[in-house]
Amino acid sequence: MKTKVTQQLSALLKDGIDVHRCAAARALGVLRGPQAIAGLTQALLDEDPDVRSDAASALAEIKAPETAERLMDNLIGDPEADVKKAAITALVAMRHAPVVPLLRALVVSRASDQIAWDEDAFYQNGWDSWDDIQILAIKSLGAFAAEEAVTDILEAMSDEQGQDISEPAFEALAKMGKDGAKALAQIYTLDDPRLGRRLARAAGNSDNPHLEALHAGMLNDKSPMIRALALASLAPADTRLARLFNDPDAGVRAAAVRHHGGAHLPGLRGMIKDPSPEVRVEVFKLIAEHPGEFREKPLIEAIKSTLKGDPEAAKHAALALFALKGPKVAKGFTHVLDKADIPREFRIGILETLEKAGDIAVPALLGVAADPDRQLRLASLTALANIAAADPVWPNDAGLGLLTALKGELILPPDGPEEEQVDPEPAFEPDQAELEEIALEIDESLPLIAEDAAPGSTLRAIMTNEPEAATSEPEEIRLDATQERLLQATNTRKFAKRKISWQTEVAPYLDVRRFSARLLGQVVHRDVTAALIAALADAPDSETQEAVLFSLAEHGARTGPLPACLLDRLRTFLGHESSDIRVLATRLLGFLPDGDIEQLAELTRHQDQLVRAEAIRALDQRGVAHRALYDALKDDYPGAGIAAARALARLSGDDAVADLVEFATRNDGTYRRDIGNLLGQYAPVTGTARLLDLLRDETRKSEWLVAIDALAELFQHQAPEQDLLVA
Repeated sequence: MKTKVTQQLSALLKDGIDVHRCAAARALGVLRGPQAIAGLTQALLDEDPDVRSDAASALAEIKAPETAERLMDNLIGDPEADVKKAAITALVAMRHAPVVPLLRALVVSRASDQIAWDEDAFYQNGWDSWDDIQILAIKSLGAFAAEEAVTDILEAMSDEQGQDISEPAFEALAKMGKDGAKALAQIYTLDDPRLGRRLARAAGNSDNPHLEALHAGMLNDKSPMIRALALASLAPADTRLARLFNDPDAGVRAAAVRHHGGAHLPGLRGMIKDPSPEVRVEVFKLIAEHPGEFREKPLIEAIKSTLKGDPEAAKHAALALFALKGPKVAKGFTHVLDKADIPREFRIGILETLEKAGDIAVPALLGVAADPDRQLRLASLTALANIAAADPVWPNDAGLGLLTALKGELILPPDGPEEEQVDPEPAFEPDQAELEEIALEIDESLPLIAEDAAPGSTLRAIMTNEPEAATSEPEEIRLDATQERLLQATNTRKFAKRKISWQTEVAPYLDVRRFSARLLGQVVHRDVTAALIAALADAPDSETQEAVLFSLAEHGARTGPLPACLLDRLRTFLGHESSDIRVLATRLLGFLPDGDIEQLAELTRHQDQLVRAEAIRALDQRGVAHRALYDALKDDYPGAGIAAARALARLSGDDAVADLVEFATRNDGTYRRDIGNLLGQYAPVTGTARLLDLLRDETRKSEWLVAIDALAELFQHQAPEQDLLVA
């Protein structure tokens, strides 16, 4: 079968229209073989420059040395720059040494006495294509490690009218033996900070032994940035590292610890109290990874003494102390959690530390769930979910605490007028005396929490909390015309890459309930599943319902079938006004083996396109190749069509090939490569035959591009054992 495809594509490459010839060239690069190589070599003389370029690129993938002379002809005689670049790439890929003299010439100039150019191209498009080829030639000479080209690269760099080629030039010179190293050393003496940084990176990425003297110079450079870049490439046993750990610049010391601290753990003991928070952070990270090297009492006391000042450093100090002393150390940190004047970063670091303590930290974490700072309370709930999910024993306190939050019993709603919730911004610097006191309190002899008067769950005190004051539901906020306009502008604003704001005004009792509902998706146990199903009945709002449905879907994805009692409740959500809820309800139907297949089939025709796509995936989940899936291939929403295609390929294989190929031709062939991939996985032989039939049908010539690209994708993803099936 592979031979037949190669023959058909070779014929197209020779006599097809230009777009088909280009696609055929790309596909033959995937198929390989002698016939493919012969056709591609001939295509290097095609009248269309795009075909010549694609043929050269295909030969670069094959790396057939017998094509090198033809590619050299294209480099020298073809006037098109794109063809020249493709030819260079192919010649370098097959390491054809005779191209080196031409590359050297192209580094310095257009070499018009040796190489033909399209002299009108610059005036037509305003760009000198030699600029691109010059950089490619420099990189290619680096790949050859052509030491004889050093002088050419230096000459090009000295051209004041030329482009900036320093970065690729340094990378190439670093690979060019003794002469390349000598050239870099000369450039280094220019004392240019920008060039120095680029040079340091290039030298650091090279294994050229002749760069050793240059490395030594950079390690003593007056620029901390260059010293930091240079030390990264040192061997861990290099004796020069010792002084870099004591460098006067904090950034260099931090880089030394980050790159080589693991091989010099004893030397880190004296850096625990480094004056720079940046350095201390790196030291504490390594202490947490290698606690066995730092268990001496003086070292532990030194780490405790750093629990002040910079919040990030204090956070990592706390994590290091946990690694050193175990879960009991967490008790000394709990005093921090309810103090708003302690920096938020440090308090969140304490939450991360408490998470490592496991069940013993659950009461403290539950206490933070009511914190006015939204970021803190959500971080505490996340820690609880991680503890619950990691604990193989059920029930566990963390999971029970989240279930309490899900029921709305962890933080009770107000009974009277609710004061406006303002997310406080903690002060940047903590009170030094207070943090010193906290450090002293980190002692294993102290209990984490006060013991209950009677035995029982450690959650008792928190679960029986009552609100401090009677409040009622907040009054409805009415906006004037100006406020409405501003709100609308805010809602329609496009989101850029930025941090999420934690200032969202959500009542804590609602926030905790919603977030716990979503987090319980990772706590997979039948009791949690039952609690989530029960929560659907009394969820206070659609946001909570959505979170519950999301978690149930997570349970279904991890465990398979969900309880049949969920079916009736889901039906009420299928007509919900929220598209997100309708989609989640539809998804859950896929995890109910006793559900109504016909209802899912009906949902594939729903007016909401997202529901249609989800219903298709649900049928796929149920393993049912329903006729509705075939109908969905014609859906106006492409997302539904490709979902149906994936389902049918998996469920029906060869029987669905004809419909899948027809789908590939729709939507301007958008999914032709996806279909080729699917056919390669589930129906390689039948899929190849069907695509070949399409490629031979003269009445459907407008769809041949779909067949060619799909065939290329089909063979691209064939495993060796599958490749034999279509050979």
